[in-house]
Amino acid sequence: MVTPTICFRADASAATGTGHVMRCLTLADEMSRRGAECLFVSAAGTRELVPSLPYPVLPPERLPFGTALAVIDHYGIDAAEEARIRSMTRAVMVMDDLPTRRHHCDLLLDQTFGRRAEEYRDLAPHNSIVLAGSEYALLRPQFAAARPAALARRDGSLRRLLVSLGGTDPGNATGAVLDAVAASGLAVDVVMGAKAPHLEAVQAQAAALPHATVHVGIPDMAGLMAAADLAIGAGGTSTWERCCLGLPTLMLVIADNQRDVARLVAESGAARPVTVADLPAALAVPPAELRAMSAAAARLCDGLGAARVADALRRLPPLKGLAP
Repeated sequence: MVTPTICFRADASAATGTGHVMRCLTLADEMSRRGAECLFVSAAGTRELVPSLPYPVLPPERLPFGTALAVIDHYGIDAAEEARIRSMTRAVMVMDDLPTRRHHCDLLLDQTFGRRAEEYRDLAPHNSIVLAGSEYALLRPQFAAARPAALARRDGSLRRLLVSLGGTDPGNATGAVLDAVAASGLAVDVVMGAKAPHLEAVQAQAAALPHATVHVGIPDMAGLMAAADLAIGAGGTSTWERCCLGLPTLMLVIADNQRDVARLVAESGAARPVTVADLPAALAVPPAELRAMSAAAARLCDGLGAARVADALRRLPPLKGLAP
């Protein structure tokens, strides 16, 4: 059997963050484990922002011809461009987060909690496969592995706070959050990417606090989330990581495309929507509410979504020969 090649079309930048590339990387690792050869087609600067990317990276103008599958995770690529890419490959998968755009694809993934396949009925080809809902969230295996121990320690106590607002955080919401929680007395772990434009300012700010640590390019995000009692996070891809580990969240919206996710997760009871101004009062979460938020979060995502997506991809003719 000829090894099928899968190319992932996703970019990382200071403005858009690293989330699109990171969820593609999770799927690439799963498909590679099953026998596919993976590569990325990404804009300049992507590898610098995601140094853990272990696959070849080609510039967008060198999208390879004849690959078994192209995976597109990019808000700037429309249905016409998807159709052009489809003419060069044997199948196309598209990732999206809102049912507002038309797509030309063989398989579509929207990993948002509460999303239904029917919402894409008029937006994707009638014969395409649509995977909708947070059971398909693309999480690295370390999160499912850490889940049992993380859930077992969720007793409603609040000692440790995790602040994670995206790999780049171009608006420096992290700095505003640190100001808001400075008097809380909690231990605070802050996560940022090495290329975040405000990293040095946040590091200086954290150094002035008694129990704050800034983690840069951390390899074990699951361990850090499992050790936290409450998170201050945004509505990006890390939402599902927090849910898998039952981590209650005070959720900020720092980009328009996060509003729908934030609303749906808050309605489930897994998170409380807040503004930065709300934070000092919002940190006084009663133990019973923390336990309830944790249980609600854990129901949204079990960490096994990558395997479910890979199983669905094996239904596409070019990938039928891959290992289960």
